[in-house]
Amino acid sequence: MFRSILIISAFVLANFVTAEEFTNVSELSKRLDDGIPKILGKHKAPGVALAFVNGNRIIEFRSYGYADIAKEVEITKSTMFNVGSISKLVTAWGAMQLVAQDKVELDAPINQYLKRWQIPNSEFDVKKVTLRNILSHTSGLSLGPYVGWDSHEKLSSIVDSLNGDNNGAGPVEVIHAPNTKWSYSGGGYSVVQLLIEDVSGMAFEDYMQQYVFEPLNMKDSTFNITEKVLSKSATPYDDTGKVTGMLYFDEKAAAGLQTTPIDLARFNMAVLRNNDGHYIGSKLLPEKLIDLMIKPAPYTDGRWSMSYVVDSENKSLGFAGFNRGWIALTRSITDLNFGYVILTNSSIGPVSNEIDSFILSTIRKKHN
Repeated sequence: MFRSILIISAFVLANFVTAEEFTNVSELSKRLDDGIPKILGKHKAPGVALAFVNGNRIIEFRSYGYADIAKEVEITKSTMFNVGSISKLVTAWGAMQLVAQDKVELDAPINQYLKRWQIPNSEFDVKKVTLRNILSHTSGLSLGPYVGWDSHEKLSSIVDSLNGDNNGAGPVEVIHAPNTKWSYSGGGYSVVQLLIEDVSGMAFEDYMQQYVFEPLNMKDSTFNITEKVLSKSATPYDDTGKVTGMLYFDEKAAAGLQTTPIDLARFNMAVLRNNDGHYIGSKLLPEKLIDLMIKPAPYTDGRWSMSYVVDSENKSLGFAGFNRGWIALTRSITDLNFGYVILTNSSIGPVSNEIDSFILSTIRKKHN
């Protein structure tokens, strides 16, 4: 019921870090092979893909279960998944390039850069809404998650969505004072999507392709969900294990990324280090901006940076994404220069959480 592909040998994997950091790949592999099918079976979940990285190397890919149960299609390293809100994390790297190019100031009122739509005035000071506090979910903007549309034909535009044409999520507006507390805002990332388009003069998906995916060699990632992309994607299943349809989003920056386990692992490397000690993501951004992106942000109780979830207990940076039919998780353990992604093609929530805990317990048992 599972497929396992080792991209490099256990000997190489055992020697890419010092002995005190990572010494027993065979134990991790055995535990995965023994434990994950049991987790899938317990929850009657269809499948999961895992990819592991060290520094700038993808060191292992493993998959269990099926991309399509009825057809018994196995999950491969090129099977595509929707990753929900991890789209926000990827988008943040695109937006920060506008900062690096001096086209956007982090602390300037974001309305001054928006050409086709403006955050409406409210009882709160709209001028205090900036790229910095939007990325860290401290801007005061409305809307948590989006529900998406069942049909591509129902899509309109990001401006229409910002005005409230978004299948019930509502318009984007300031609902509490900026820079006072953390409040998760998918609406904020719709503003960032508009910002990228208005400042760059490019369609959002084209900008992200050129400035994020290509530099990181993410050849199988896209915000443009075509029939070809769907043909490469796993079949999504809902929280009861029944087949469900694809969701489509005008709010691509918030929820629309379709990618593979290998490509998301390549993105995972961005906050890890190469052999020279530099961030792999320095091909996208200056290292001082990467430092800023991963530093805990004000008003978040130390739990969020500019879009990363900061897990101080496990010394990691990551994010999780949830859409109907899909759950995804990415985690970079910075002190070990190691990371992994977990992609599932169902809405069965406990699966990714249990696998994440399973992997963490194995790793930390060896290094604490």
